[in-house]
Amino acid sequence: MIKTILFICFAACTINIGFAQSNRQKIDSLKILLQKENTDTGKISNLISIGNVYSSSNNDSALLYYKDALSLSQKSGFKTGQFSSRYRMARFLLYVKADYAGALDLYLQNIREEEQTGDTTMIFYDTRDVGFVYEIIEDIDRQFEYTNKLRSLINSGIYKDSATLSGYRIMMYNRFGNVFDKLNNQDSGIFYKQKVYQFGLNNNDHGWIALGSIGLGTIYRNQHNKDSAIYYYRASIPATLAAKRFDLYRRVLFGLGKVYWVANQADSAFYYAQKSFTLSQQANHLKDMMEAAALLSEIYYTKIETDSAYLYLRKSMLLKDSLFNSEKKSRIQNLSFKESIRKQQQEQDKKDALASYKSKVQTYGFIAGFAVMLFVIFILIRNNRQRNVANRKIEKSFHELKSTQSQLIQSEKMASLGELTAGIAHEIQNPLNFVNNFSEVNTELIKEIQDERRKTQDQRDEKLEDEILQGIVQNQEKINHHGKRAADIVKGMLQHSRSSSGVKESTNINALADEYLRLAYHGLRAKDKSFNATMKTGFDESIGNINVIPQDIGRVILNLITNAFYVVNERQKLLATSHELLANYEPTVSVITKKEGSKVLISVKDNGKGIPQKILDKIFQPFFTTKPTGQGTGLGLSLSYDIVKAHGGELRVETKEGEGSEFIIHLPIV
Repeated sequence: MIKTILFICFAACTINIGFAQSNRQKIDSLKILLQKENTDTGKISNLISIGNVYSSSNNDSALLYYKDALSLSQKSGFKTGQFSSRYRMARFLLYVKADYAGALDLYLQNIREEEQTGDTTMIFYDTRDVGFVYEIIEDIDRQFEYTNKLRSLINSGIYKDSATLSGYRIMMYNRFGNVFDKLNNQDSGIFYKQKVYQFGLNNNDHGWIALGSIGLGTIYRNQHNKDSAIYYYRASIPATLAAKRFDLYRRVLFGLGKVYWVANQADSAFYYAQKSFTLSQQANHLKDMMEAAALLSEIYYTKIETDSAYLYLRKSMLLKDSLFNSEKKSRIQNLSFKESIRKQQQEQDKKDALASYKSKVQTYGFIAGFAVMLFVIFILIRNNRQRNVANRKIEKSFHELKSTQSQLIQSEKMASLGELTAGIAHEIQNPLNFVNNFSEVNTELIKEIQDERRKTQDQRDEKLEDEILQGIVQNQEKINHHGKRAADIVKGMLQHSRSSSGVKESTNINALADEYLRLAYHGLRAKDKSFNATMKTGFDESIGNINVIPQDIGRVILNLITNAFYVVNERQKLLATSHELLANYEPTVSVITKKEGSKVLISVKDNGKGIPQKILDKIFQPFFTTKPTGQGTGLGLSLSYDIVKAHGGELRVETKEGEGSEFIIHLPIV
């Protein structure tokens, strides 16, 4: 195998020399054509072609020709030329100069302008490369976001040609394989990389064979499956060279070095790491050099060759600082932030335009209605001679005007509700995004297993079917979880915004409090069998019945008791995980009623951790919660506060950190 690698390296160097001579001839020919060209579009095409030739040999002159092409395209208003030259500049910065911030800036600028012109081809490639930039800088969330945009573009129906669509789909599969590997979902990663690898074999496409096999080798390496990793890495070597993808060849060498290093085969690991570093140095590829240098440093350290270990460690650190220093990270973060703000502004502009249109329609409708009403009043006054009849009709019109005014007031209330609803937009968007994304993935997986099961028995791969089914089950669990989360948020919002239409009834407060105390306790026990707490009650029998809306007051009591059980249970769990003694702590919730003059007091007390003073003034605000994400909407106390106020009462809290809290309801006796 080592002899084969040496031969391949020698062949690669020979090919590079031939490329250099061939490139010089191409450049000379293109420059002659450029001098003879009279049209702007022809000149732009030649400039980009010259830049491409320089780029193939990592020559910085490529940037100069791309910039000239961009400048001429902007002057002549040739959008396609602008997109192409900017795209080529970005790829040169990304793959040759490792200037990730500069590349990202150009890609995002392209996407913004392409969205306006509808250049779907360039949008796909720019979106793909933006996802790759985020993959390199390990921003997995945005990597997944832009990779998923590729799926949206493919499913949008804008690509009609089947061959083009097939090629785009394989690009998407390749990117999804990378995403799922980063997310430690290796089964899904293998599923997509196998598709890429099989596509390459079926079409004798060395580039896709190389990408698929390298991807599989890397995923199996991350799973510590040495044999499979080595098999796919070695299978990729002929394909990388046949496709002239020396960047991928360097990745293969580095991957083999990592595999052998993890397998404690230091000599083999050193050989491949050294080859990877040498070829990366020749190509001046900083990121590959950094990774190979870091691996060599580890190997030398194990061999107790500290001088060499320090040398390569220093090279790795310097390269890392060059690629990912704070200034470059800051530039990328600023670009990402600006892009997020731009997208939010686009959405807000759409909403504002729609709201403005609706407002104008409502205003014009009201003016027209009001004008018609005035006209009717005028006719009634003029045509009716009897004063009493005229007065009655005027009075009727006046009542209609009052009704219209009430409708306007209600419309204003609904507008306020719209502002409240906007507050949960971010909360509800996240679970819905996950539901949509995993649903789309399941659709693809179901189609794949249907295709697999249409095959004859000897052609079917039961292991692949099991992997697909396992992926569907996992995705379905995530869909179910996030769907319930979204439903809880919507339910809480509706409860908060809905006006009660109930009627006050004579109600036994003691019985109501006792009922909801037990309801809350058994409800929590049903969810968590390990939950336990002591319940204490103290009901003043002299209260009798008072007039309240029992459903609303019951909802308030239930919310306060449920919160109390939650905090004492959380404190008990915290003490258990910190290995502190639990003998001195008994989770306790007390519910007490008392008559105080013309008011009734209902107290719900717990011995939890108490409420910090810094957040005490926020606890009754809508959407404020101290519970972990997914366990609370922040609407319970706000809703309870509004209900008590509507009854003419007061809801307040007394708390002491480390000892517990007491929520007290004061209701008037009427």
